[in-house]
Amino acid sequence: MELIAITREVSTSVNNCQLSFHAREPIDVAKAIAQHRAYQDCLAELGVRVVSLPADPELPDAVFVEDPAVVVDEVAVISIM
Repeated sequence: MELIAITREVSTSVNNCQLSFHAREPIDVAKAIAQHRAYQDCLAELGVRVVSLPADPELPDAVFVEDPAVVVDEVAVISIM
């Protein structure tokens, strides 16, 4: 079974992300992009097919798909986070 990870590139608007548990501190956008690329590369090296969507300035938090799903031929199981 092929494993697929869906990610989204880091938006330059990442500093506008929602915060719940941390005080706001500036995010180094270049560093965040490099770290996210390393994460994607690691997944690929482990044999995961990475589907990367383009960055969206309207979705500064959306670098990960947060609703995991297991999909087989007969059914899709989508978890509640």
